[in-house]
Amino acid sequence: MTKAKFLSMGYSPGSAVSVKKHEVKYFPNPLHYHKEFELAYIIEGYGTRYVGSSIKSYKKGDLVLVGEELAHVWVSDDVFYEDNDLITKAIVVKFCADFAGKDFLRLPEAHGISSILQEASGGLRITGKTNKEIARLLTGMLEQSPIEQILSLMQVLNLMSISDSKKVLCNFDLHRSAEEKDKDRMNRVIKHTMLHFRRNISLEEIADVANLSRSAFCRYFKNTAKKNYLEFLYEIRVRYASKLLLESDLGMTQICYDSGFNNPSAFSQVFKRIRKVSPNEYRKRNRIKQTA
Repeated sequence: MTKAKFLSMGYSPGSAVSVKKHEVKYFPNPLHYHKEFELAYIIEGYGTRYVGSSIKSYKKGDLVLVGEELAHVWVSDDVFYEDNDLITKAIVVKFCADFAGKDFLRLPEAHGISSILQEASGGLRITGKTNKEIARLLTGMLEQSPIEQILSLMQVLNLMSISDSKKVLCNFDLHRSAEEKDKDRMNRVIKHTMLHFRRNISLEEIADVANLSRSAFCRYFKNTAKKNYLEFLYEIRVRYASKLLLESDLGMTQICYDSGFNNPSAFSQVFKRIRKVSPNEYRKRNRIKQTA
């Protein structure tokens, strides 16, 4: 992936909601973020989804709500870049928090929707029955008038608010702050980490990204994330390693280096501390679950 870019949907004057169906060989966008919320439903295709600090696979039926200014990208598997008949299809809805009017979210009746938009700061994945109901609504929105799309979006967000089939993808507290300056700083830190976690990232380098001295950055990150930066970096690497363990036949040494670790012994120790099992045992247990 290349440097995270700011991409805005470019609302036309008076527009509240954008609903588009994409049919492409693979998703073309780089790691990016924007001020709008984004709801993405995968109709066809598979690959890896990066949302904030979350690294997960996606496939047909994947449904995720991405919050404001949260870095994200859907990366199609390598096979989609080859000369074949595979195609990627998705419905993507983008909207601002005030899509229904500046005072709408202040209404008591809109409390559930307001809460969902706050949870989306860390990305929300929706599954189960709610997923199917929302997929049906999104398909219908493609043919609706603008006012009908606003009403349908309210219905979609309300379904999310009452559903127990949703999961926050990453630690959204990292993206919250009373100060815009601090929010922007943490976003820059997370984006840089997600782009470069597979190589060595020194504290001096990441402190420079945050525009702080090394000691000030360490204090800032610990106070904000409730953990030190190295621990956060290790968690990202272990998440990526976990994905490789389940979805590839690569050996442990290769997975170690591909995930950003430079020592197989250290990789095994860190992985076991975070996952509570060794990499080998993690692969064995979870592959059994997948085939059960």
